[in-house]
Amino acid sequence: MQIINPSNSNMSTMAQVLRWAQSVYKAMTGGLSFGQPSGQAAGGVYNAFTPDNFNNVILYIGANGSGSTLSWTASNTGQAFNHGLQRQPIGFLTLYKNKTCDIYSTATPTTNNITLAVTDDTATTIIMVF
Repeated sequence: MQIINPSNSNMSTMAQVLRWAQSVYKAMTGGLSFGQPSGQAAGGVYNAFTPDNFNNVILYIGANGSGSTLSWTASNTGQAFNHGLQRQPIGFLTLYKNKTCDIYSTATPTTNNITLAVTDDTATTIIMVF
């Protein structure tokens, strides 16, 4: 279903009004999601995500040497990751980590990249950039 912004549409047909009402209903009944998993690693952890109805991106960052598309290269060293938001992010949240570690920012994020470091580069992590 394509979402309609009522302030940018003249709502001249019943179908447009119905789509708008369905969008409101979906939001009001808990149909909001940060993203949908679209792939799994061998261990069963989700490693690919499709954006949903929030303005964010979810990144799977594998352990050093894991062969993941994104992976940590060293402990406590800032590493730039392309987030794809096309705007400067507000921040990030850690959604998953398979061991005790800390993920922290080492530079101000830009419209293209967020620079992060991890205290243990053998950790597998999932972060949400928003």
